[in-house]
Parts: sequence; C-alpha cells; structure tokens
Amino acid sequence: MKFLLLLLLSFPLFAQKVDCLKYEQRIFDSDTCCWRKLSKEKQFIESANLIVNFLENGKVENKMSLNWHAGQMFAFAGENQKALKYFDKTCSYFQKWFGGEDGKAWFFFAKGTSAFIERDKTKLEKIILHWKRELPIDNNYHELVRLKENWNMDYRNATIANGLGR
Repeated sequence: MKFLLLLLLSFPLFAQKVDCLKYEQRIFDSDTCCWRKLSKEKQFIESANLIVNFLENGKVENKMSLNWHAGQMFAFAGENQKALKYFDKTCSYFQKWFGGEDGKAWFFFAKGTSAFIERDKTKLEKIILHWKRELPIDNNYHELVRLKENWNMDYRNATIANGLGR
C-alpha cells in the first residue's frame, strides 16, 4: 500500500520529467516549466537531475548553458562536488586563450565561482584582480565581487543576498 501511494505521489513529477525531455532546449529553459519551475519550488536536486537527464537524453542546443545551470542547482542544494563537476564542463584553457575577451571573461567567471564553492578566497581575489586589469567590467565581474563580499554565506544565500539567483 505504501509503495502504491508513493508511486501515485511521484507520478506527476515523473510525467513532468518525461515531457520535459521532449522539448526543444529553449522551451526546457523557459521560466514556466521544467527545471526552472522546480528551482522556483526550491527543489534544487530534482532540478539539477532533470538538467543532467536532459543533457543525456534531450534535444541539447547549448551544452555549456545546461552544464552551468546544473552546477548552479547542485550548488544551491549544497552538493558542491557535483556543482564543481558541472561548472568545470563550461570552460577550458582553449576558451581562455583563443576565445577573445568573451572566452576569457567566461573562463574567469566560471573559475571564480568555483573558487567560491571551493572556499578558496585567495584564488577568487586573484581572479577578480586579473579581470579588473585585463577585461572590461561587466555583470559577471560584479557577481564575483558580490560573492567575495558574501564570503561567509553558502552559494545559494550569497546569490540571493545580491539578487542574483539566476
């Protein structure tokens, strides 16, 4: 009886996951359904796992974006090792060296966010300093500065404190 009740309660979530895998990425990424809906409901692990499932079985158009958001959802849930795994998939040294300003900025942003998750304040400060000297200041730079300012918080609370929480 308990199994049947559990099955019935989990069916809507299961059905949503199956439906979401059929969508184009732009719909999967929209604010009204799928992983973002789960995130708004503070179901961060479920949201992250849905993104990972979409990466493996969905109609992926922008792998980097999905990996980033999977990392964010894992970080929001406090699953920092998983978060780092997915953040790491969004950047490479080739991107830093050959991606122009945008590639270099994304590399610094991803590595700076990872430094915050790893609790490596020295590394985060160095990244912010390099960025300030080498690249135009943008929203991602300001986000890293805000993470540093909220050093004593976990990632989710640091992003909420600054109105980031993307």
